[in-house]
Amino acid sequence: MNMSPEQVCSHCGISFRWKAIIDIAADGSNVVFCCRGCHGAYHLICAAGLDSFYLRSDRAVPTVGEADVSRYTEAELLKHLVPEGDVCRFDILIHGITCPSCVWLLERMMTRMTGVESVSISYSGGIASLRFDPAQVTPLELFSVITSLGYTPRPYSADQSEKDAKRERDDLLLRFGTALFLTMQLMAYSYALYAGYFQGIDGAMKQLLQYVSLLVTTPVVFYSGWPFLAGAWRSIKTAAPGMDLLIALGALSAWLYSVWALFTGQETYFESAAMIVTFILIGRLLEISVRRKAMSGISSLYAAAPQRATLVEEEGDRTIEVDAVRPGDLLLVRQGERFPVDCLIVEGATEVDQSLATGESQPVLLTTGDEVRSGCVNVAAPVTVQALRPAGQSYLMRVAALVQMAQAGKPILQKLADRVSGWFVLAVIFLALLVAAVRLLLLGDSTGTAFMAALSIILIACPCAMGLAVPAAVLAACSRSATLGIILRGGDVIERLASINSVLFDKTGTVTCGLPGVVQFDTYPGHAGTCVLQSAATVEELASHPLARAIVGYAAEQGYRPESCRDFCSIPGRGISGVLPDGRRVLCGSLDFLQEQGIVADLDQQHDGSASAVLVAIDGELAGRFLLVDQLRKGAGDVMSALVAVNMSIALISGDHQLTVERIAAETGIAVARGAMTPNQKLEYVTELHEQGRRVLMVGDGINDAPALAAATVSCSLSDSSDIALENADVIISENNLMRIATAYHISRATMTIIKQNLAWAFVYNIVGIPLAMAGILTPVYAAVAMTASSLLVSLNSLRLMRFNRHG
Repeated sequence: MNMSPEQVCSHCGISFRWKAIIDIAADGSNVVFCCRGCHGAYHLICAAGLDSFYLRSDRAVPTVGEADVSRYTEAELLKHLVPEGDVCRFDILIHGITCPSCVWLLERMMTRMTGVESVSISYSGGIASLRFDPAQVTPLELFSVITSLGYTPRPYSADQSEKDAKRERDDLLLRFGTALFLTMQLMAYSYALYAGYFQGIDGAMKQLLQYVSLLVTTPVVFYSGWPFLAGAWRSIKTAAPGMDLLIALGALSAWLYSVWALFTGQETYFESAAMIVTFILIGRLLEISVRRKAMSGISSLYAAAPQRATLVEEEGDRTIEVDAVRPGDLLLVRQGERFPVDCLIVEGATEVDQSLATGESQPVLLTTGDEVRSGCVNVAAPVTVQALRPAGQSYLMRVAALVQMAQAGKPILQKLADRVSGWFVLAVIFLALLVAAVRLLLLGDSTGTAFMAALSIILIACPCAMGLAVPAAVLAACSRSATLGIILRGGDVIERLASINSVLFDKTGTVTCGLPGVVQFDTYPGHAGTCVLQSAATVEELASHPLARAIVGYAAEQGYRPESCRDFCSIPGRGISGVLPDGRRVLCGSLDFLQEQGIVADLDQQHDGSASAVLVAIDGELAGRFLLVDQLRKGAGDVMSALVAVNMSIALISGDHQLTVERIAAETGIAVARGAMTPNQKLEYVTELHEQGRRVLMVGDGINDAPALAAATVSCSLSDSSDIALENADVIISENNLMRIATAYHISRATMTIIKQNLAWAFVYNIVGIPLAMAGILTPVYAAVAMTASSLLVSLNSLRLMRFNRHG
């Protein structure tokens, strides 16, 4: 096999064998790049004055270890930047995020940094996606700010994310186990004190039981409750109060008051302090379980990515880590194995299960020259493939990254909830102090009674349910959508998609497959159909035109296989000719081509112009005709019916001939058909609908659709669309089944319903719970239980989206 000379990319250092992008460095020397991304990253780094990065000899991607910012160098962090135009994206794994207030704090502090354009943090995974100008702020400065807030940053990797999640779960489980064991012991002493309060108890025994209670409660509050205490201290340092502050205030207040009561001969409430921590830890553990369940869609994507690959070398095959695969490497994929990276088959043929990437239920035959996406399964036979891109840039990883970015996106309702939560904590603390003062000074209640009422207010009014109402639903919706082959770019997309009332479809490559298919085959008098079909397939086999491929495929479906052909000749845009083994000369092509060759065509059998005609002549006589049209994509008719059923206005817009557009519209049940439209006319049509108050979903796949996609309320593309269409798409349908568009709409509507239910519950809960606590009806323990139950109810309600299965 002939391969291009191996070259080394000046930015990422990988070896590759395809055509390089060559540029000139500041010193006049040539620099080569494997792709435009590396070329762009090189210029961004040099423009930021960090070109010394390329002088280092240790530019390998670092192994992420324990989080100490000093362990990272600027050069190591630069390797993780992803160029996006004039800015870079940097994905950071942040350890220590325990509630939506943590997300709010981090986003607020980092957005204030000069050069940072946007910050989106996924509460579920603790993953921050930043877009910033490296000329104004460096990755190390970003890490320093995160560390100063008390969190632990690392460059993102899927493995490290899973390890951190397991570490967090194990740590909470240990703290909960300790709290549960000690609280059970404490309750035995508390029951004795309760009995003594009503029936009398020796003073020395009472004091002994209280001292033992202090001894048992202290590790519960300060060890088991340490995550809440640390979070409270962070919020105080940054003047950004959150739910951890309220939990810490509740537990510490109960503990401190009980210590004071112990030394002044009053009644103690150590059991309240311990039970607050224990119940909140139960809630945190259950919440983590719900979050992991909601993340299962992304986890399945990562699980489908192989961890190892078989590298083909001259001295023999060897197994390597998939992260070590470089573009251009030759890999062996055996029967039953998954393709480790996006690759090109260079030797052999096999059937491939592409259900993960395209949703096709049946294996597809792929041969030399066909591209295969990572995660697909080799069903039939071993093949040798050439890696096209690194594992981190493979199809699976890109889809997973899109889903994670979507989970970090915020609908308008969440932004409102974030603003409310910001002042809610301070308002609760003020209200608790006010109630305590009123009870002490105006109502004449005892110190203990006033304190317990204030403590109940602090615990019942925790804004956790309010903070979880939107992100929990967005997380579940994005994860479920991913499993259905729908990639939503953000929570704001869900909100906009749920409000659309007009849908515009491009024709070629969207409603249709962009590939012609034979819809009619006719023969002329004196020529048998079997003979014409066999002859046409034999000559067309040597042509690469899509019409030729369609005719050969049609013949194969009828059981005819091409024979050998000689003296083959192709005239671009006109037709082809060739000589069969028995000496007969065959012409295939347009009417003009055959007439130029002296063939007389029967004009009475011409078609209406909505289909492409390929005429066949054998030995100077017109023998047959194929009519071919662009084939409808799977689900095209069904999706139109589903959208009409929910009162959508639908139009088909295309640059193709008006007759062809009208035929496709009629076949799919679309009322409005507009043909011969330029990209600018498509854009003007979208703008016109906006001016009429319509909210438009634009579905397109090509470069000519990009302006209309960018202008639409929501844009949608299929996974096989052009790069520019995908870049402008808010929704990506990976299964190439148009019915998924209706599914995306319905899941967006269901998500908005869940979000409104969650927010309504959070507000009603606080409106009802706070007055009960003010009246002294709710004790601190019951308040802690109610707060935990409220948060779990919101999470479990959101989890209902994971069972969503409506296809229109």
